Amino acid sequence: MKSNLKSKKPSLSLCMIVKNEEEYLQECLESVEDVVDEIILVDTGSTDRTVEIAKQFDAEVYHIPWHDDFAAARNESIKHASGDWILQLDADERLDPESKKELRHWLENNSKMCISVLIDSPKEENNKGHISRAHRLFRNLPGIQYSGRIHEQISPSVSKLKGEEGFTNIKVMHLGYNKSEVEMQAKSERNFLLLKRQLAEEPNNAYYHFTLAQNLILQKEYKQALTSLNTALKLGGLPKDIRCSIYNNLTEVHTKLGKYEEAVQFAAKAISLSRNQTTSYLLLYEIYGYLDNPLRQIDCLESVLDITGKQKQSYNEVSLEAYVDETAIYINLGNRYLKTKKLEKAHNYFQKALEKDENNFLALTGKANSFLETGDFQKAQELFERVHQQAPDDFGILEKLGWLAIKLQNFHKGIEIYEKLLTFHPENFNILKRLAALYSKTGNLPKSKEHLLRLKSI
Repeated sequence: MKSNLKSKKPSLSLCMIVKNEEEYLQECLESVEDVVDEIILVDTGSTDRTVEIAKQFDAEVYHIPWHDDFAAARNESIKHASGDWILQLDADERLDPESKKELRHWLENNSKMCISVLIDSPKEENNKGHISRAHRLFRNLPGIQYSGRIHEQISPSVSKLKGEEGFTNIKVMHLGYNKSEVEMQAKSERNFLLLKRQLAEEPNNAYYHFTLAQNLILQKEYKQALTSLNTALKLGGLPKDIRCSIYNNLTEVHTKLGKYEEAVQFAAKAISLSRNQTTSYLLLYEIYGYLDNPLRQIDCLESVLDITGKQKQSYNEVSLEAYVDETAIYINLGNRYLKTKKLEKAHNYFQKALEKDENNFLALTGKANSFLETGDFQKAQELFERVHQQAPDDFGILEKLGWLAIKLQNFHKGIEIYEKLLTFHPENFNILKRLAALYSKTGNLPKSKEHLLRLKSI
C-alpha cells in the first residue's frame, strides 16, 4: 500500500503482529485497505503464505523472533509507524464496513489520545457472542506503548501522559471464537502459560488475576477460576466495568458448580453496578432453567429485550457484554410462555421471530405447538407441514402430522404418514395399532387385519 502521509488529513497506520495467518490475513487487510495510509506488519516466524499476502497490500514487513511477550511485539510494530494515528488489528479481525465513516470522523474531529472501539466476537453455531471494549486507535506519540506480556494494553502509558480516552461505536468483528477446537485449546494453553509468567512478575496485579480466571473458565477449571476471581476482588483497584464482569464471572462459575443461590446473589451484585447490561440477565435465565422456573426466565428475557435498545450505553459499563440473537430471544420467550400456558403471548413472540426469519424452524414449530394448544388444528397442520419440508425425517414432527390428520379426519393422509413412521420403527406397537384402525376406517380390511396380525407377533 502506498503511503499517503503528506495528506492534510490525519494519517492512519495499521500495525499488526502475525504468525501463520494465511487463512485470515487477506480479509483483514481488505477490510481496511481504503481507510489506512500504511500497513506495518511484524512477523514472528510464519512458515505459510502470511508474508506473501501482506506484500500484496504493499505492507512493510519486519521480522522478529517471538519472546513470549505480546507487548514487546506490538511495540516493535508501532516503532515503524509514520502515521498520525495507529490502528491495531489482529489477523482474525475485520473492520466493520459501516464503521469506516465514523473512524475517519474521529480521526479528524477529536482531541483524545486514545479511542476505545467495540470488539464483536460472534459464535456462529448458536447465534450468541459477546462485545468488549478495547483501545485499538491511538495517537502516534512518544511515550505511548504497550505493556503486559499477555492481554497487553496501552492505557497505562496513556494515563501516565494524562491523555483522555474517547468512547466510540466503531466496530471490529473478531472471528477468533469460530476456530477449531484444537486451535482454541492451543491458544488457551499458550495464554495460560503467559498469564502465569505475568503473575509471577506482578503477583499483586488484580487485572491479571481477572484475566487468568477468564482463561480458567474457558478450560472449565471452575474452582481455580473462583480462587482467581476472589483474589482479583480482594486486591481491588479495578474499574467499575471490570468489577461488574468479575461478578458476572462469579455468577457463571457458581452456576457451573451447581451453587445456584450464590450465583443469583452475584448476578444481583453485577446488576447493582450496571443495570444496562444483559449478561447478568442471560446468566440468570440459565440458572432459572436449571431450577425449572419459567416465570423467572420470562422476566430475565423481557429485561434483555428492554435493555437491548439501550445497549450501546451498556458497552461503557461492563468490560464484556454477552448477547443473543433477537430471534432466539423471541423463540425462547415463546416457549416459556407456552410452558406456562400463556398462549396469546407465546403466539405473539413466535410471530415476532417469524417476522425476522419467516422459515425459522424453531419459530415455526413453536407457533404450530401454540395452535395445537388452542385447538386450531388446521393452522397447526399448515405450520407443521412447513416444518416437515425442512426436516422430512423428523420423527416427532411426523407423529404430530399423523395425529393432526386423524383429528381433521383425513384418514388417507394419516395412513401415508404412519406408514412412513413404521419404516423408522417396524415393530412399534402404537404405530401398528394406529394403522390398523386407520385402514379399518377407510374400508381396507385386509390391510387392517395384516397390521393386527403383526401386533400379535410383537
